[in-house]
Amino acid sequence: PADPPAKPTSEKKGQEKPKAPVDTSAKPADGKKSPVSDPSKPKDEKEQEASKVTADTPANPKEQESRSPDLRFVALSKIIPLPGTYVKDEPRKDYSGLIADIKKNGLQKPIILRKSEKEGEFQLVDGFHRCKALEQAGMLEVRADVYEMTLAQASEYRRGHRDKPLMPVPGKLVPYPPEEPAKADKAPEPPAGKELEDEELPKDLKIPLTKEGQPETVTTMKVANIRPFEGHPFAVRDNKDMWDLVDSIKKFGVLEPVMVIPHKDGGYEMVSGHRRMRACQLAGIEDIPVIVRNLDRDEAIISMVDSNLKREEISPMEKARAYQMKTDAMKRKMGRRTKEEIAQDEAMGIKRMNADEELAQQVGESPATIQRYKTLNKLVPELQDMVDEGKIPVNTGADIAQMKPAEQKVLADAIQKEAKVPSGTKAKELKAESKAGKLTTEKIEQAVAPTKREEMPPLKVTMLEEDLRPFFPDKRTTIPDVKQGILEGLKLRQIALERQKAKAVTAKKADTPVR
Repeated sequence: PADPPAKPTSEKKGQEKPKAPVDTSAKPADGKKSPVSDPSKPKDEKEQEASKVTADTPANPKEQESRSPDLRFVALSKIIPLPGTYVKDEPRKDYSGLIADIKKNGLQKPIILRKSEKEGEFQLVDGFHRCKALEQAGMLEVRADVYEMTLAQASEYRRGHRDKPLMPVPGKLVPYPPEEPAKADKAPEPPAGKELEDEELPKDLKIPLTKEGQPETVTTMKVANIRPFEGHPFAVRDNKDMWDLVDSIKKFGVLEPVMVIPHKDGGYEMVSGHRRMRACQLAGIEDIPVIVRNLDRDEAIISMVDSNLKREEISPMEKARAYQMKTDAMKRKMGRRTKEEIAQDEAMGIKRMNADEELAQQVGESPATIQRYKTLNKLVPELQDMVDEGKIPVNTGADIAQMKPAEQKVLADAIQKEAKVPSGTKAKELKAESKAGKLTTEKIEQAVAPTKREEMPPLKVTMLEEDLRPFFPDKRTTIPDVKQGILEGLKLRQIALERQKAKAVTAKKADTPVR
C-alpha cells in the first residue's frame, strides 16, 4: 500500500521554529534600491519617510513618460493653420475612437509644427485630426515637434507626405528643452506673518492658455451683437458651399469658434468667421462660440487677412484688396520700431525684409506678384469686375491699372461695345502712351477694334456622316454631291425667306390707311 501523505511541517509542533517575516520594502519588485529604514528612528518618522517616497513616485509610468521634461508640449490655442496651402481638412463626424485610443495609450506620434514668424505662435503642418480630438477631449496641450522651415518647404511636405508617409520632414528641428536661465540662490521670502501655501484649484478647472500680451476669452455670444469687419475685402456668398456649411452647422454645430474684437461703439467686430456667422443666420441659430481678443487695428487686419487667405476660392480682386490691407498694416507696425532697434540692426548687419517681401514669403508667391495684385486696386470698378469675371488677365489688368481713371473708363466702354479685351501687348502700349501723355480716345478704341479676320471670319463647317446620311441615303453619294445638295438647299431657303419678307412688306402697305 502507498505511504500516507506527509503532513505539512508547520503542523509538527516543536520540530522547527517559524521563520521571521521578510522585509519586502527593502527589495522592490523592479530590482531598484530603496532607502533602508533606520532602526534608530521612531516608528512615526519611518512612516513619514516611506510616504514621502511613495508620493514622489508617479503611480502611472506612462503618465510620467508623457510629461517627460525632454518632450515639448504646445498649447492648442497657440497653433494656427498653415497659410497659403490649399489642402482642405474636414473635421470627422466622430472622434470618440481616436480620443479613447489617446486616453489609453497616449499620443503615439507628435504633431509637426512650423515655427511662425510671430513669436509664440506655431503653424500646423501635420496632425489636424489629433488636434481636433484633443480639443474635443478637453485637452489644452499637445505633444509636438517644432521645425524651422520655409513656408514653401512646409507646404510641399504638407501636400506630399500623405502619399509618401516616409517623406522626411524638411528644415531644422528646434531643440527642446531650451537652456534655462540661472536660478536665484534664494527663493523670495514670504511677507512677515504669512506662510507660503499652495492654492488648491478644482480638478475640472480649465484655464485657456493665451498669447503673451493678448488676453483671450472663450465664450458664447449672440450673433446679433457681432458686426462685420470694417473694410472686409472678402465676399460672403450664399452659394452651394454656404448651404453645405449651413447643413453641417445644423448637424454638428460650429466646430471652430469665430474670432472677434471689442468695437469702440459697443458690441463686437468680426475678425475671422464671417461665413460661419452668415451660416448661423441662415440656419436660424442665435448663439455662436467666439474667441474674444484685444488686438489693435493693425493686428486685427493682419489676423483677418491671414485667416481668410486659407479659403479655397479667392477672386483676384479679393486677393488684391487683402494684400493691400495687410502690407499697409505691416508697414505701419514696422514704422513703430525705435531708433535704437534700427541702429542695432544696422550695427549687426541685419537687413529686414520689406512688407511685400515678407508677405510673399508667407503666401509662397514672388514680391513682383504681390505688387501686381496690389496694382489692380487702381482699376475703375467696371474693369475690376472684368478681372473677377476672368475677362481680363491679372497681368493685363495690372498694366491697364496704370492708365488714368478717365482713360480706363473709355477703355471699359470700348470693351463693352466690341466685346473684346486688349491683348497683353496692346495693354503695355496703352500704359506707355498714357505715361507719355499721348493716349487718345481713338488709340484706345483701336486697341479693341476687331481685325479684318475677325470682321470676316472664314466659314468652315464640319458635319458628321450620321447627320448627313438621312438626306443622302444612296451609298454611292460622293462629297461633291453632298456639297452641291447642301448649297441647293440653302439657295431654296434663301428664296423662301425673301418671299416671306416681300409678303410682310405688302401686308404692311395694305394696312396703312389712305389719306
